[in-house]
Amino acid sequence: MSRTGITQDQVFAAAQALADRAQPVTVQALREALGHGSFTTLSQHLRAWKSHIPTHPLPPLPPEIEAAAHQALARVWTAASELAQQEVQAVRSAAHTQIAESQMQAQETLQEIAHLERTVQDQEGRIATLKPALATAETHLAAHAAKITQLEARIAELKAELEAAQLPPVSQ
Repeated sequence: MSRTGITQDQVFAAAQALADRAQPVTVQALREALGHGSFTTLSQHLRAWKSHIPTHPLPPLPPEIEAAAHQALARVWTAASELAQQEVQAVRSAAHTQIAESQMQAQETLQEIAHLERTVQDQEGRIATLKPALATAETHLAAHAAKITQLEARIAELKAELEAAQLPPVSQ
């Protein structure tokens, strides 16, 4: 046995019953109220029901009430505006403080960089001054090493001559 679809009249009746009980009229609420129904069908019928709901224009407000409402809204707007301005000012003040601190840190960093650059230049100057002295010292060291080698060779020669000049021991 096949099931018959949900009709527009059924959806309208269920929607009105929900509205009369001050419950939200949604597709899910209609589905629960009717026990079944596809989302598409219920949505189409619900849109049709909402388009048939008569709208009653609100009666005009008495001028005194309308004026009082405008005054109240103006006070609320003024208070909200003042509060927003205070918050903006607080944020600006905090931002200016952060900017000033950042600028101070940047200035200190730049001063430290300048100091380090001067130190590097001083060290490079000292290195440039010491390079010729190092070259001279290396030259003297090489000369002394050569002289030591010559002297060691001469000592070896003299030892050999001394050994050759010594008389053999006399036997008795």
